[in-house]
Amino acid sequence: MTTGYMPDTNVFSDVLDGRVGIERLRTHRLYATHIQRDEIGKTRDEARREALLAIFNELMADMTPTSSAVAGVSVANAACAGESVVPTEAAVWDVSKWGYAKWGNGGSEFDRLRRALDERNKGTRNNVQDVLIAQTALRNGMSLLTRDADLMSAAKEFGVPCEDATVVFGITDAG
Repeated sequence: MTTGYMPDTNVFSDVLDGRVGIERLRTHRLYATHIQRDEIGKTRDEARREALLAIFNELMADMTPTSSAVAGVSVANAACAGESVVPTEAAVWDVSKWGYAKWGNGGSEFDRLRRALDERNKGTRNNVQDVLIAQTALRNGMSLLTRDADLMSAAKEFGVPCEDATVVFGITDAG
C-alpha cells in the first residue's frame, strides 16, 4: 500500500493542459521533491511557467518549510511533518540542492534504474531528474504518477509502484 503519490513534472503540465483534473488530485496525498519545482522553473514561456508554478504551489500547499523543528512532530531528513516536499534519496552534482537531497550516491539502485531508462529513451537529458523522482517514490512507499511510458516501464522493472495520472485522475473529454 502506498503512502501517497509522487507526481512526475509532466503531471503539472497535464493539469494546466486539461488532461488531469486538479480537483481529483487535491483529494489525494501528494508529495514532490525539489526536482519537480526546479524543472517547472526552467519553463521558457514565462506565462506558462507562472501558471505551472501556481498549480504546483496549490497542490503542494502544505509544503512550506518551517525554520524550527518540534520534538514528536518533525520528520528526520525533512523539514517538518505535513511537508509535501521530501528530499531526494540520492544526490547528483549540479542537479541536487543542499538540504533537499540525501547525500550519497543512492546505491546501485540509482545507477541501475538510470541505465534502464537510458536504454529505453536513448539517454534523454532529464533522465537523472526522473530517476531521482522515481527512486524517492520507491524508498518512501509512494506511487509514481507519470505519463512517460519509458519512465513508467523502467520504474516498474525496479518495483516502483506507477500509475498513469491521465488514466487515474484524468478527464476523458479534454486534452
